[in-house]
Amino acid sequence: IGYRVEWGGRVVAVITDTEHEPGKLDQAVLGLIEDADLVIYDCAYTEEEMERYRGNGHSTWEQGVKLCEAAGARGLALVHHDPARTDEELDQIEKLAKDRFAGAFAARDGQTLEFPVLSHKAR
Repeated sequence: IGYRVEWGGRVVAVITDTEHEPGKLDQAVLGLIEDADLVIYDCAYTEEEMERYRGNGHSTWEQGVKLCEAAGARGLALVHHDPARTDEELDQIEKLAKDRFAGAFAARDGQTLEFPVLSHKAR
């Protein structure tokens, strides 16, 4: 399903190659992304496109937003974009996602993010 990394008081979760059931929030995914600073989520399609691509093992930005809202996550990186999508289409999806969830953004090639350490426990 994915990975959850906790370090320095920060949480990053990576959820990719996962297909959601319509109308349901995956409890395992919710557990992985709970209170995450950043969720990196498979957003290959839109909900409209899912009818055509169901069974391909991918998800939507809309589902990513719903999951992040339910789990109290603060950031959502839209990844695993459909390779046929243009930059203009990706910009439009990013705008729609940001309108619904302020912490959403479309991840881009070469992009780097930094998270200041909030706490560090010496061992």
